[in-house]
Amino acid sequence: MNSFIPSNNYSSLEKQNSLFDILEYIYEQINIIKSNSFFNDKICSFELEFRLRRKYVNIDLKDFLNDNSCQYSEFSYNENAKTRYRIICNSTYPFTENENENETTITPTPQNEFQFMDISKFLNYLEINKDQEITKTLTNHMEYTKKITMMTFYYFIFKINLSIEVLLDSSQIKRYLKIEDKSKIESKSIIKSGNSKNIKIEILNQSNYKYENITNKNDNNNNDSIFNKDSVFNNDSIINKDSVLNNDSIINNDSNLKTESKYIEKNKSGKEITEYAIYKEMNDIDAKFSLSILKYITPITKKRRSFMMKNGARIDMTVFDDKNQLEIEFMNNTYLEKDNIMNMIHSIMVSLDCSNFILDYLFFLMPNYEFQKPITPSLDILYKEAKNLINDTFYVAAKTDGFRRLIIIINNLMFSISENFRVEYICQTKADFHMVLDCEYLDGKFIPFDLIYYNDEDLRHKSYSDRINIMNAINFEEFNNKIIKKNITKCSSFSELQNFIISFNKFDNPSIPNDGIIITNGQSSYYDNIKVYKIKTRNTVDLRFNGRYFYARDHLIKKSTVNLPFSEYKEVCLRYHQHKKFYSTKNMKEVPNNKDNNRNNNKNNNNKSNTEIIDNKFYCYYYRKQVEMINDVPTKTLREKKVPFIVEINLDNNSFVKERKDKYTSNSINTFNSILIASYQKVNLEIFTPSSTVLMRKYHNIIKQNILHKYKGNLLDIGTGNGGDLHKWKNFRKIVCVEPDHEKIKVLKERISKSEIRNRISILQNTIQNVELKDIYDVATCFFALNDFTYINISRMLTNISKNINGIFCLVFFDYNLFTDNIYSSFITYKQCIQPENSQFNDIIDKTSHIYLLSSLRYAHSECDNIMYINITDSYVINHYECAINSTRVKEIFINYGFKPLNEYSIELFPFLDKSQISYTSNIKRYYDYLNIPVP
Repeated sequence: MNSFIPSNNYSSLEKQNSLFDILEYIYEQINIIKSNSFFNDKICSFELEFRLRRKYVNIDLKDFLNDNSCQYSEFSYNENAKTRYRIICNSTYPFTENENENETTITPTPQNEFQFMDISKFLNYLEINKDQEITKTLTNHMEYTKKITMMTFYYFIFKINLSIEVLLDSSQIKRYLKIEDKSKIESKSIIKSGNSKNIKIEILNQSNYKYENITNKNDNNNNDSIFNKDSVFNNDSIINKDSVLNNDSIINNDSNLKTESKYIEKNKSGKEITEYAIYKEMNDIDAKFSLSILKYITPITKKRRSFMMKNGARIDMTVFDDKNQLEIEFMNNTYLEKDNIMNMIHSIMVSLDCSNFILDYLFFLMPNYEFQKPITPSLDILYKEAKNLINDTFYVAAKTDGFRRLIIIINNLMFSISENFRVEYICQTKADFHMVLDCEYLDGKFIPFDLIYYNDEDLRHKSYSDRINIMNAINFEEFNNKIIKKNITKCSSFSELQNFIISFNKFDNPSIPNDGIIITNGQSSYYDNIKVYKIKTRNTVDLRFNGRYFYARDHLIKKSTVNLPFSEYKEVCLRYHQHKKFYSTKNMKEVPNNKDNNRNNNKNNNNKSNTEIIDNKFYCYYYRKQVEMINDVPTKTLREKKVPFIVEINLDNNSFVKERKDKYTSNSINTFNSILIASYQKVNLEIFTPSSTVLMRKYHNIIKQNILHKYKGNLLDIGTGNGGDLHKWKNFRKIVCVEPDHEKIKVLKERISKSEIRNRISILQNTIQNVELKDIYDVATCFFALNDFTYINISRMLTNISKNINGIFCLVFFDYNLFTDNIYSSFITYKQCIQPENSQFNDIIDKTSHIYLLSSLRYAHSECDNIMYINITDSYVINHYECAINSTRVKEIFINYGFKPLNEYSIELFPFLDKSQISYTSNIKRYYDYLNIPVP
């Protein structure tokens, strides 16, 4: 389960719209508003403002503003959600902080869950792109404005506001500020219940005037025209529901806008009055209202630095209370090209690190996201799932030896997300759609193998086949050569998988190193980890090392299991101490600006490395969000974890591979066990090559294992051979092995000596026809050794041992009734030595050998149906001759000796075999005999 948990903000997010489309819409609305007759550009101006959303980006500007800032007082009154009056006065530049205050000042703790972010990249961008700093022009600055918010948008870490700013008369404010005794100013106006209209409407009602807005009657640019139904966006898709534009928000009864607009003013008798009279009256109203703000509103003391950029934009950085504010303003923005605004916003966004938003947005697009984790299959899993893979069709792709990454593309911006949920900005792209790709990252290139989100749809529930079809339709040329299309092949048979492996090193980009293949069921969803299989060229695991022991997460791994040679273990210890020295202790001189660096570097980009200086030591951490139950309430907490030492170990040859600096966690214990089993069973890429018979031999072992795991008690194993079935006997309390071959017994004894059940096993070196048995056995097995017997040998065997078997007799052999044709291939040969049509021997047998004489006699006396030649490369069965016997005759013999057949069937075929291997395996017959009435 992923350790990362998103913030509380992700569930309230909305789909990101393109910044180009947002600006296009804003410009369109600006032109509509300007065309209205009520708009007066002499006292009104548009302001397009990008303000950081502190819940995603928390920056500390205190130190930066201490150097060269202007301090001022701000009186602010919000008439409603969209209208704000602001008075700025008492501006002082340069502001110098009192030394005593400086000593006691403590940097405030961030109010959100993210710690302060490093702003060095942003300050570098500011230094390169600024035209001049205009902070000193703010000294003695005073202004009285009314700001009307027209519309609001949210774009990544920015809140975008389009406002109309109205300059109001400030002469009375200046007079008020110059008078020492403020009581000399008489003001009957009192701000009531947070609404300034009470003041102004009361004064207006004393006049005998009535106002009628001509624009509402004569102009077509009313509410409907401002929000044109044919516009690219509607209110729901772009504009915040609280920012619906109407004429009241632009021309308010208490606004100075209407003093300059074209109105018809009439008294009750219908006489017209001059525009000058209404202008004078409104100035008196605004003057009294402004004085009320000064008298009854508590000002906020702010510090600010302002910069004019080369492209004409303005950047304001402000600190007040415990808040840090960054604003990017575009005054009279119609002269700025949209591309210039977009480039600037994107550059600043990247310099400030928007990773917290990207992670929340990922979980907004795909709730409860977890990386898909392919499993390393054992032979048992391959045996069970091979048929499903063939029936459902499957896909195979090279496993790139790189780092796992997600690529998330949002409105022409590409970001990568690591398994530790570390976010990195990549580049801008031509693609303007929403997309999430699951990739491998290598040498600056992303190689996708899955598409899990596309435009407005979460694809995780869809089948892999559907996801691949959508991904194949994407034009990868739009990604600025950052994403390379991968060769993912659809297969419906094992031979197609083999063909893929043959061309494994002939991919479109052979320079990309691969360390195995990934097999995915075509009907599997992204949630089906158990239907995605990872077959590696070598079976390696990632373990945590603490200087002495290895761990899979919190589970101790025995050294005997890893079994590293001393030289390899010494190398791991040496690397560990180098890691510990680098991450744990550093000379203080090597850490510049310790105090400031500690604050600026204390940023949380989930699971990013972090630093902290304690007792002259330099500690490195990564962060992981967790949920704890505190008073039965789920509470999100941050846990600091020191960077662990992760190593990659090759279990196939018990060697140290490399240090994994890209990982903060080891493999889980389940992953470790699955890879350990795969290593023991030698499951690797080679077993799928056409020249390998490993899968066939392992398949035969699975057949025997599936038989033996059902029984227990005393076991008699006939024709044990080299002891390949030793690990299948753990559920038996006593095992007796009968084997006549001396060389095979040597190998068998060596294997027994290393077995956990060696005290339960005994060996009888003799033929089964001549061996003397004293005990009674619950189970007798004869696997494939029966083909070394003639029909007479089988009868003699049962005559000798039938009285010692009181239970099940299990047989597995090649049934001559199932034989259809000779098998010829480069790795397996299975042929008849005698031609049934004329009873002539083939040239394969040396007529001067004893095999020719013995086979002739057996065949002449009908002791067998034929003589079979078998040769399997890389196995113990090389140039071997055996008897061809049929199941009908064998069954008759067992019945004659009192054995009652319980089950009889042919072996179910394993689809992951070559054609010749399938033909060979199809000759296998298996059935059980139960001892019923022993023959005296």
